[in-house]
Amino acid sequence: MAITTQQREGFTMPELEYLAQCEDVTIVPLYRMDRLELVRGPVGPFRPPQKAQAPLWLAVALKRANRCRIVAPKWLSYTHLRELCKQEEQPESMFARLPVHYLETAHILLGAAEDDIADSQDIRRLLQDLREVRQSKTREGLRMLNPMQLQMDNLSAAEINEIRPLFTHAFDMLHRLDSLAASEESQHQSQFADQSYPEYDDTFGSSFA
Repeated sequence: MAITTQQREGFTMPELEYLAQCEDVTIVPLYRMDRLELVRGPVGPFRPPQKAQAPLWLAVALKRANRCRIVAPKWLSYTHLRELCKQEEQPESMFARLPVHYLETAHILLGAAEDDIADSQDIRRLLQDLREVRQSKTREGLRMLNPMQLQMDNLSAAEINEIRPLFTHAFDMLHRLDSLAASEESQHQSQFADQSYPEYDDTFGSSFA
């Protein structure tokens, strides 16, 4: 299957945030609301103060209408992010497992529900630190790129999107160089096989006749 230009160049941040808004978050409704019939399926009913699950886009809409509070995900806490930063900074450490849209989700929640998130300013700083250390590890991984594969587990959608243009270009170049080397080797072997040595034929002809 051919790779489209969009797949090569990646997505814009608004496009990634659009995808992230389909993820569920926990809310605390402030008003009673009946069940909502959405394309993805029913959501609700909402009965305060019971917590409920809702897609991020709906949670943000209800928050802006002062109809709910948004409960920050466990990973979006000062303690958890600080531990993740320490883990990522360890030599030879793997990428920590995070939600695939953690950067986009954090950006949306900090913009729409900052008052519901404890230590929001410290969390912003930790998210920036986390992003930078993971970017550094990604660049190191790209230095080990080979024509067969590049394996970096637990990258998020935004992190993959950042390296996609560079990765596809570099991978194409490696494949071309690998194909060129294979072609030259094949030509060399063919020339060697076709080359004749008359003087050897004269010398050994009687022995191998």
